[in-house]
Amino acid sequence: MACCWFVFAVAACSVCAQTKGTWETAQSPRAFVEGFYRWYVPMAQKVDGSIHSDYAIQHKSRAFSPELRQLLKEDSEAQAKCSDIIGIDMDPFLGSADEESYEVGEIVKEGGNYKGEIYGVLSGKRLATPVLIAEFSGAGGHWVFVNFYYPNGTDLITGLREPRPACSRPVQ
Repeated sequence: MACCWFVFAVAACSVCAQTKGTWETAQSPRAFVEGFYRWYVPMAQKVDGSIHSDYAIQHKSRAFSPELRQLLKEDSEAQAKCSDIIGIDMDPFLGSADEESYEVGEIVKEGGNYKGEIYGVLSGKRLATPVLIAEFSGAGGHWVFVNFYYPNGTDLITGLREPRPACSRPVQ
């Protein structure tokens, strides 16, 4: 009888954790990615002209690897000091903000990480090719994004590591 209660308690805790929106590795990889985009896209579409990654890092910091979180923070801090664009100039988690909505496509395991296709949706139709590929892993008992790959062959980590141009118009 005690065994049955233990199994029930574990199952109940698992369901509670998932319904509260935590990103524990008990969740499927798909649930992690879909949960993030379900939260992120409406916010990104409402906030015009600001760095959305700042908001995501502030409110969902556990969803990002320490390296990605630190590089995004450094990029944002440098950009805040300059009127010119000297850092990333797009939404790093959407690639662009032109689509009406986004869908998670195929998710595959590659080595110790996963990669999930993120598709834009326009006029109710999913685009033929992904707008980006999100790479993530299970680290420290929860899922984290480690990089984002774009159709032009670039990726977020490489872009954030590149030297920034000098600021020609500092913020006053």
